[in-house]
Amino acid sequence: MKKPGRLDNKDKGNLAVASAIRHFVAEGYTVSIPLTDTAKYDLVVERDGAFKAVQCKYVGYEGNPRIYSVPLYVSGGNRSAGNRRLKYQLGDFDTLFVLCANGQAYAIPFQEVAGRTTVNLGRRSKWSGWERYLLAGTSEIRSAVEESTDDNSSNSAKPRKVATPSQASATGKV
Repeated sequence: MKKPGRLDNKDKGNLAVASAIRHFVAEGYTVSIPLTDTAKYDLVVERDGAFKAVQCKYVGYEGNPRIYSVPLYVSGGNRSAGNRRLKYQLGDFDTLFVLCANGQAYAIPFQEVAGRTTVNLGRRSKWSGWERYLLAGTSEIRSAVEESTDDNSSNSAKPRKVATPSQASATGKV
């Protein structure tokens, strides 16, 4: 039985998908969800007749403070055998949507991550370049999910209080 306030990997994936849907709908896309979970992508978005497959990931692991390491492979699930890690291949998806535990979200074109095993997000340096894919308005969002400080497991999280819109407007933080 799952402990209240804890998110397992499936919950975290669902949170990333929900965040991606919110983002793409707000940007004027029509969003479609595959009927099964065997697709190599989580969503299909369409605008002006152009379709894109979107892979969604939630990342709570910080390799260094404020640096989120995004694994760019499948391990387990519906596309691997044993303990093998299968890197994403051309055609698996067009856009990688990443939701970090701190609320930041990124939409990265596949060609930018092709051939990589991981991407480290959150680093702001002249060498990083990932900040150009940081979605507007997500750099100041406080996530309702924060990695647990009492458990070293990357599968644990606990809810945080988040200001309601009326509380945020009263304090000047929206």
